[in-house]
Amino acid sequence: MNHAALHGWLVITWGAIVPLLMIVGFGLLVEKLRPAAELQMRGVVFNVNYSVLSRLFLATANPAISGAFISIVNGAGGSLLVLPSRGWGLAAAVAAYTIVMDFGEFIFHRAQHRIPALWAMHSLHHSDPAMNVSTTERHYWAEQVLKAGSIYLAVAFLFKANPAVVHWYGLISLSNAFFHMNLRVSLGRCAFLLNSPQYHRIHHSRLPEHRDRNFAALFPIFDILTGSYYAASRDEYPQTGLLDQDKPSGLMEAVVWPLHGWLRDYRGERLLAPSD
Repeated sequence: MNHAALHGWLVITWGAIVPLLMIVGFGLLVEKLRPAAELQMRGVVFNVNYSVLSRLFLATANPAISGAFISIVNGAGGSLLVLPSRGWGLAAAVAAYTIVMDFGEFIFHRAQHRIPALWAMHSLHHSDPAMNVSTTERHYWAEQVLKAGSIYLAVAFLFKANPAVVHWYGLISLSNAFFHMNLRVSLGRCAFLLNSPQYHRIHHSRLPEHRDRNFAALFPIFDILTGSYYAASRDEYPQTGLLDQDKPSGLMEAVVWPLHGWLRDYRGERLLAPSD
């Protein structure tokens, strides 16, 4: 690797890791204000270490993945709609792009809980027994690649979005860290309008009555329309984790997490999904 390539790689990787550390550090401070459950620092350390490894991989692979998808879209004749890039048109473009992307995230999330191969990966995210801001990044590393090749590619065929639209959507997506926070915060009677720490905690609950509920990333309307909406009571902040409380014993087990689940299936110790 030459000097220029090494410098570019360092810029990309640190650009991915430093924001992660800042968000987690700030989030942990906020969580002390009104925690929903006791924090487990060992889990936080694991999540951060795993997230750094995952981001390093994605930062390295992202240029190749992006280039491949651009070639696919261009080869198919490009996007159907060109989104405006200034004034009120830009605001409308950000709203349209966000809603469509959120619907795609919702569909993909539902698939993760229904398709065994996807659940084998996604269960890593649900295996955190003490959900907190660091759980946001506890996703199996291959899931982002699958998203890029499915919902992100589909949106690229629909919209040609300028960098401003994509950047605004990126900022909006940072709210995902807030939704995973260990906080006693909800929107009360307005919970049907937007995700919140309580709304998403219900989704991560290991209680049977919360299975297959509250999949929405941003807008609960998709849960309402598909029958997966759950309106939590005022003080409903359940314990989180998998039904059998399984979790990775270390970083290497997290890296090969689906294999861990498949081995358990083979031994008859099935890793239960929330929909089971």
